Amino acid sequence: MGMAPTMIPKWARWLIRYLALVAFAFWQGGFVFYAGVVVPVGASVWGDRTQGFFTRLVTPWMNVAGLAACCIFILDALISRQRRKSRLIMTLVMALSVFFLFYLQSQINKHLDPDSESIANHPVFRWKHQVYLWLCTTNWLISLFWLGLTVSLTESTTNQINPEKQNGPQMKGIPDASAAQEA
Repeated sequence: MGMAPTMIPKWARWLIRYLALVAFAFWQGGFVFYAGVVVPVGASVWGDRTQGFFTRLVTPWMNVAGLAACCIFILDALISRQRRKSRLIMTLVMALSVFFLFYLQSQINKHLDPDSESIANHPVFRWKHQVYLWLCTTNWLISLFWLGLTVSLTESTTNQINPEKQNGPQMKGIPDASAAQEA
């Protein structure tokens, strides 16, 4: 599955991992900031209903960011040596859920009339909106597991590259502390 990691230069693997972490920060950081700050502040200024009509214009962009991030996550998993399968599975679940979020958004929007700021069939709208929010939250939790695995791989890869440097840099001609303890 994919190119052997040893065939890809170390700098390219580093760059892809870096881009994956930046994509994660943009996507999930934006999601958390929007959900935790923008929505409550907007609701307090404009009211819940007006904030909801604003949010319907923003969420597709968060989902586009999610799909872009998942593409980078897949590339990063394919060129990784370790935990490839678990990271690929998590990424595919996240990508599929983002596709479902696009679908749910289109279904939710059918109940909204932006001109009058009214909601048709409020109980059905509310149910679909709740499913949307729970799916976003589940996606966020999966992404945190993905982040944990990715960061642990970054750390273990660093230690595998130069295990002799784990004790820190040594000056030429000065024995390190471990050599003194052996004597």
